[in-house]
Amino acid sequence: MDFDKAAYIDFCEQRDDIPLFLQPWWLDAVTQPDDKEWQVLIARNKNGNIEAVMPFLYGSKWGMRYALTPQLTQYTGLWIAPKAGESTTQRLSREKNLQNDIIRQLETLKLGLFEVKFPLSYNYWSPFYWAGYQQQTRYTYRIDDLSDLGAVYARIDKVKRQHIEAAARNLEVRFDMKATDFYRLQCSQLSERGSRNVLSEHLATHLIDTARTRNQGFIVSIGEPSGVVHAAYFIPYDAHCAYNLIVAINPLYRASGASSLALWMAIKKASEVTKSFDFEGSMIEGVEHNNRQFGGVPVPYYTISKATKWLALMNLCRK
Repeated sequence: MDFDKAAYIDFCEQRDDIPLFLQPWWLDAVTQPDDKEWQVLIARNKNGNIEAVMPFLYGSKWGMRYALTPQLTQYTGLWIAPKAGESTTQRLSREKNLQNDIIRQLETLKLGLFEVKFPLSYNYWSPFYWAGYQQQTRYTYRIDDLSDLGAVYARIDKVKRQHIEAAARNLEVRFDMKATDFYRLQCSQLSERGSRNVLSEHLATHLIDTARTRNQGFIVSIGEPSGVVHAAYFIPYDAHCAYNLIVAINPLYRASGASSLALWMAIKKASEVTKSFDFEGSMIEGVEHNNRQFGGVPVPYYTISKATKWLALMNLCRK
């Protein structure tokens, strides 16, 4: 089938409600550095106007085509333009028709694997279920309203507030850390755990630099006056939300309270440029606990998937 990126890019330029991770510049930034490609499916109404879009990472391996969510991207998935004045019945009918259009297009791609995380606003996946797709619910954690920082801070766990205040007495807050230094700090954190960084340096630094150039991202770092960094967070954002996307913690200073201070300063800085804060929630129990301690509220989102029979069998045998 023929994709129409140009129409999608034009559609995004005309709207101010396209989520950060679906914006073309973001999709370019998380795919091009690793020589990958994103594509998009579009569904239109009877008048030819775009009403639903679904971008995704698109490629092939071992002769099998796939559609996935790119690295460093909370979701892509299906986004349906809201329509004022609809009743619930009208909305669901419209969404069903648009989803069926997208599903028909998906089937023509003859994918071996479709596994895509959908936006938080997506909550009606029945058409995909009827078409033989599967769904897994995951959670992120959010502070929906950053307008009252005093109230936000009061909801943070008392022990976390003590860590923040202790670290603030001894450490400096900065927003000028280089992307390469940030990446190396993250690599040292992972190396201490016996892991390697699955992100290429080119991808991570290109994304950070691109977001900063667009005034849609910042790095907050906490360290000593000598320049030794204890913890740093990369926070991209749009007009609606900021995201705690990449964390880098110096393994030598885990107990300094710097990570708590960095997260609070990230929230504080985000309140100056956007409305809400997303902790980029994890299904890892310890991370979930930390998000709750900072006042994050769980918000569900869906991973929709479908695999060829032989690939599904391979995955089953691995379990």
